[in-house]
Amino acid sequence: MKKSIIIALFSLACHLSFAQLAQDKQEKVTLLKQQINLAKEDTAKVKLLLELSSQYTFILNDSSILYTEQAIELSRKINDKKGEIAGLRKMTGAYSIQGDFIKGIYYGFQNLECSKKLQDSALISFAHIYLLICYLEQEDYKEALKYGYQALNASKKMSLSTELGFSLGFLGFVYEKMNQLDSALYYSERSFEIMKSWPGMYLVVGNVYAKQQKYDLGLKYYKQGLQIVKDGNHNIDVIDICNKLSILYENKGKRDSAIYYAHQSLQTEGIQFYPGGEVIAKLQLAHLYELASLKDSTIYYLKAAEVLRSKLFDKQKIKEAQSFVFNKTIEEQKLAAQTRENQNKTRATVLGIIIMVSILVTLILWRNNQHKQKANKLLFRQKEEINFQREKVEKAYSELAKTHEILKATQTQLIQKEKLASLGELTAGIAHEIQNPLNFVNNFSELSVDLAKELKEEIDKVEIPKKDKDYIGEILTDLSQNQEKINHHGKRASSIVKGMLEHSRASTGVRELTDINKLADEYLRLSYHGMRAKDNTFNADFTTDFDENLPKIEVIPQDMGRVLLNLINNAFYAVNQRKQDVIARNEAISNYTPSVSVSTEQVDNQIIIKVKDNGTGMTKSVRAKVFQPFFTTKPTGQGTGLGLSLAYDIVMKGHGGTLEVESTEGVGSEFIFQLPIA
Repeated sequence: MKKSIIIALFSLACHLSFAQLAQDKQEKVTLLKQQINLAKEDTAKVKLLLELSSQYTFILNDSSILYTEQAIELSRKINDKKGEIAGLRKMTGAYSIQGDFIKGIYYGFQNLECSKKLQDSALISFAHIYLLICYLEQEDYKEALKYGYQALNASKKMSLSTELGFSLGFLGFVYEKMNQLDSALYYSERSFEIMKSWPGMYLVVGNVYAKQQKYDLGLKYYKQGLQIVKDGNHNIDVIDICNKLSILYENKGKRDSAIYYAHQSLQTEGIQFYPGGEVIAKLQLAHLYELASLKDSTIYYLKAAEVLRSKLFDKQKIKEAQSFVFNKTIEEQKLAAQTRENQNKTRATVLGIIIMVSILVTLILWRNNQHKQKANKLLFRQKEEINFQREKVEKAYSELAKTHEILKATQTQLIQKEKLASLGELTAGIAHEIQNPLNFVNNFSELSVDLAKELKEEIDKVEIPKKDKDYIGEILTDLSQNQEKINHHGKRASSIVKGMLEHSRASTGVRELTDINKLADEYLRLSYHGMRAKDNTFNADFTTDFDENLPKIEVIPQDMGRVLLNLINNAFYAVNQRKQDVIARNEAISNYTPSVSVSTEQVDNQIIIKVKDNGTGMTKSVRAKVFQPFFTTKPTGQGTGLGLSLAYDIVMKGHGGTLEVESTEGVGSEFIFQLPIA
């Protein structure tokens, strides 16, 4: 069992982190030693010795033990029972940290005997908890449970919240190690109700959910525990939780995150004082690098772990501790037998009465035990039924919450569609109203050009002075040119109105299962040949990088085709512009090859399509406005500024996706849009 369990208890009396100890150690230790030298031999000096011992806990354990022994010796001399118990408890924990379970259990029993003499429920509860820890680290779960329930009973007598919380929590630790996960969760949740800031419970509950393969819940509790231990500077708990997070992320298939948290464990301040956690982190890194086929890193961490592990406690010490307990039990039994033999010689009659009473009590206890067993079975069945019903309620609540979220999202979409429909109707109405006068302007401008030409022909037939005829001809030429410009800009305005109508028009297409790879390839080639048809000198390289395992998704093919065609047309336009700029600057054309690429991939539950070019690129200010309606960087007459805005609406509002652009001026641009799979 990790030593973070012992640290959780010690943190009640000592709130110093490794960082604080490194910073303040000399000043604090010096001050305590001065106070000890000046103190009288009383309870105050015992407290000073125990406080000095705490300064060396986990850092210089031998020094901690030395000062604790002095505190115990003084407390016995002045009959300070509580000081003696505090010292015995520290000795139990200190030797457990070192792996010397023989001495740990020895002082643990002394601590229990002294606590019982004082009849203090809080001290008795903690004494049982420390014995639980000793047996838990030896993996003797039966004995650990025995002392855990004794601690629980002691804490219940006086309704002691802190002791009750620790008793329940350590029972959760034991059941988690025994893989009895329902019981572990039961006692841990009861402990949570009392002690919400104990990092150990977040670790245990996280372990339970990780073992149940409920990785998201396990991750939630690990990270909550990590936040608590970081806020409180419990560095060893940080190491434990980081190690568990590494294992969890490995199970989820996220190897990079697993490696990150294993390194976080090794980089935590104080790792050198926690070899058990360091071994786990290094073995985990060796395993992860072996999976990544990084041989050198694997060997490095494996060797480092083996060196550390050889210095840790071996099984022989555990066997010695178990032998010690067995011998102690035998000695106690022999002593009890000798006592009974002596009593039999002097009190035969009394013993007979006691035997009769014992038989009677045994019969009563046996009957009570039978009733208790039946009651326990009934309670167990009731507990199972309660758990079953609770799971059903939780499942129903979860499904209800999901349904609520779906309804909420649907309501939001309906409201958005209604707003867009209203805006579209308004835009369409305005565009139609503008279209009518534009048609008159275009038609009458063309007619006026023809009339000007006819008038010029008629004047040529009339005999008037040449000077006047030339002057009238110049007026007619200017008039004709003006009408041609009116007609040109009228047609441009018509194209803008047409774009507005397309932008505002609600799509009437039907969603279909569509192969995005096939659609992208089709429109890439269509765009290229369209550019070639407009300008036979145009030439550019184009490539594709499609994910062959891409699933089909439901989209409106016509709308998605408009998006792809617009983005690819813009890409070809950008590379052609850069080529013209290269020619205009008299640079070597061989140094630049126009190139456009289209790629697809699946990431989680999203399909990502990228259209990339090595064209002119965009400045930061242009990127900020590129999706705004009517914004364009093309020369007058070559663009309406509605293409990208329309593409943005189709992707974002029509298909629930995202559309972004990354660009560097003079280097190129990349449009990235994501579509949900379902």
